[in-house]
Amino acid sequence: MTGEVTDQIILFSMILMRMSGFVLLNPVLGRRGIPGMIKAGMIMVLTIMIYPISEITGRVPVMALELVLCLLKEFAIGYLIGFIMQLFDYVVTFAGSLIDFHMGLSMASVYDPASGAQVALTGSVLNIYYMLLFFVADGHLALMKILVTSADVVPYGQIAFGPDVWNAMLVIFTECTVLAVKLAFPLIAIEFLTEMGIGILMKIVPQMNLFVLNIQIKVLMGLAVIIFFISPIGDYFGRLITQMMDTMQEILRLTAG
Repeated sequence: MTGEVTDQIILFSMILMRMSGFVLLNPVLGRRGIPGMIKAGMIMVLTIMIYPISEITGRVPVMALELVLCLLKEFAIGYLIGFIMQLFDYVVTFAGSLIDFHMGLSMASVYDPASGAQVALTGSVLNIYYMLLFFVADGHLALMKILVTSADVVPYGQIAFGPDVWNAMLVIFTECTVLAVKLAFPLIAIEFLTEMGIGILMKIVPQMNLFVLNIQIKVLMGLAVIIFFISPIGDYFGRLITQMMDTMQEILRLTAG
C-alpha cells in the first residue's frame, strides 16, 4: 500500500514538473505580465487534469539522485515544448524587425511586456495578429491535446535526450529563420524596387528633392503592402501554427526513451 502511494506521488511530481517547464517558457501562458500565482495555478490545474488519466509504465525511480534526474528530465521536456513555441513566435518578431528595417522604422520600437525588451513596431503588430489567429484556429486546444497525450508518446520517467534531439532543434531554428525571411520577403522586394525607382528619379530629375520624401514614401509603401497582403499573411500564420504542432509531436517522438 505504501509503495503504491509513493508511486502515485512520484507520478504526480513528474506531471507537475512537465507542466511547469511548459508553462514557464510558453509565449502565451508564461508572459511576464501574468502574475506568478496565476502561472502556478495554471500549472496545478493542468497537473490535476492530466493526473487521473496518466500512469508510470516503466520502472519507478528508487534512489533520490535518480528521482531528481528524472524530475529534471520531465521539466526539460516541458521546457522544450515551450521553447518550440518561442521559436515560432520568433519567426513573427524577426520578420517584423526585417520589415521595419527596410521601411526605415528600425528606431521606432515598442516595449513588449512578454519579453521585457524593445521589439519592432511591425513585429509587435504581427505578433498580436498571430496570437489572435492562434486562438481563433483553436491552437490552444490542439496544444492542450499534445500535452495530455504527450505521455502516450513519451511515458513519464522514460525520457532520453540523444543527439537526434539536439540536431532536430538546430534544424528547427534554421527553418524558423528561413520562415521569417520568407514572411518579410514580399515587402523587402517591393521596398527595394521603390528605393531603386526613387534613385532613378533623382538621377533623371535632379531638381526634385526626393531624398526628403524617401522615408515617408517607404513607410507608406510598406503600410500599403502589409494591408494588401493581410489575408495571405493570415494563411501563412495558419500554416505556421500547423507546422509548430507537427514539430512538437516530432520532438516528443525523438525524446522517447
